[in-house]
Amino acid sequence: MQVDYYERPEWSYSQMKLVLDHGIDYAVAKKRGLLPEPKSPAIDLGQLAHMLILGGQDQFALSEWPDYRTKAAREWRDSQEDAGKIVISKTQWKAIEQIVTNIENHPHYKKYLGPGKNAYHELELYATSDGVKLRGKSDYLKKSGNSLIITDLKTTAQFDDWARKAYYRHYDLQAAIYTFIGAAAVNAKSEFTNYYFCVAETVEPYRVQFMHANIEFIESGERKLRKCLDAISEFGDKDPNFLIEEVKELGDYSL
Repeated sequence: MQVDYYERPEWSYSQMKLVLDHGIDYAVAKKRGLLPEPKSPAIDLGQLAHMLILGGQDQFALSEWPDYRTKAAREWRDSQEDAGKIVISKTQWKAIEQIVTNIENHPHYKKYLGPGKNAYHELELYATSDGVKLRGKSDYLKKSGNSLIITDLKTTAQFDDWARKAYYRHYDLQAAIYTFIGAAAVNAKSEFTNYYFCVAETVEPYRVQFMHANIEFIESGERKLRKCLDAISEFGDKDPNFLIEEVKELGDYSL
C-alpha cells in the first residue's frame, strides 16, 4: 500500500526548521504526532494559490452566503468543515483570481514556474544525508541537461519585508535542502542548480516578484542543515524530554 507523502518517515523542511526554532525534542515530538494539530484548518489564500497554479487536491468550498447569520448558512458551513473543506468567501475568491492572474502574467513565469518539457509541478523528492533520510515536494522543478531550476511559490501579506525575513523564516534552509535532494533525485550536479522563490502578495496591489537564492543564501541554509542533521543523529530513538536541563542565560534584549 502506498504511503501518503505527509505520512512518510523521512524528515521534511517544515519538520527540520522546528529543530532550529523549538529544539530537537519538540521537533521529534511533532514529527511523531505527540503534539496536537490545530483544531480546524485556517483560511489560507496561499494554499489556494498553490492549488490553482501547481495542481493538487481541492480542499476548498466557495460560499454563496454573504454571512452565516441564518441557520441554513451555518449548517452548510459546518457540513463543509466537517468534510475537511476550507470555506472561502466570494471576496477571497476574487482576490485569489487576481493573484493567480498576476503570477501567470509575470514575464518570468514561463521560465521559472510554467509548464514545459522536463518541467514538473509538485514532484516528490527523496535523498539521504549522513544517514538522515530527507523528503520534499518541489513546487516546480525543471531539468535541462545536468542543470536544474527549482522554484518555490510563496505568498505573503507582508511583501516588502519578505526578503529581509527570509533568513528568520529559514527559507535558506529550505533552499539548501531542496537543492540537495532535487539534484540527488534527478541525478543532476547540485552546483548547476538555481533556486528561485516566486513571491506573491495576498493583498492589493497583489505584487509578484521572483527572487534568486545566491551562493551566500544557500551556504547559510547548509549551515542550518548541518545543525539539524547533527541534532537528529545525536537524538536517535530517544523519547522527547520537555524538562529542559540547561539553564538559559538572559542577556540584554532591549531595543
